[in-house]
Amino acid sequence: MTHQRQNTNWHSHLCCYWPVFFLLLAGCFDADALIEARRKIAVLARLEEVDLGKFRLTLSRPYQNDEMAEIQFHAFGQVANRDLDQVTDSLETYGPELRHRLLMAARQLKLEDLEDARLDLLRTQIANVINETLPGEPLQSVGFYQFSYHNF
Repeated sequence: MTHQRQNTNWHSHLCCYWPVFFLLLAGCFDADALIEARRKIAVLARLEEVDLGKFRLTLSRPYQNDEMAEIQFHAFGQVANRDLDQVTDSLETYGPELRHRLLMAARQLKLEDLEDARLDLLRTQIANVINETLPGEPLQSVGFYQFSYHNF
């Protein structure tokens, strides 16, 4: 009888400690990862749009294809609010160089690249050109106010 009472007693103690054990485990987390995730959310909430300009260009026709294409777009970039003044000043300073580099990057596109509805390759090329030219890689993302594509 004593042995049975001890088992029951042990079992009741164990049931009391499980909630405490789980509460202690709930405190186990990667603080740096949580801070970084919260920082990314906060930065995204404070993004500002910066006008990157209007562009119009004709893509070269490939040798095996008679099709040509003209694209027109008005691009913007999103930068953190804290970088807005620096980016605006840098865009004025590096304006002609950036425009030239953006046109050269866009001319590297193939007609198939324009079939992607999200225009991911063009967005990536624009972001790379801007972030390679401006100090601190401030551009978070690229979008388009307007985009048109004409095949002829």
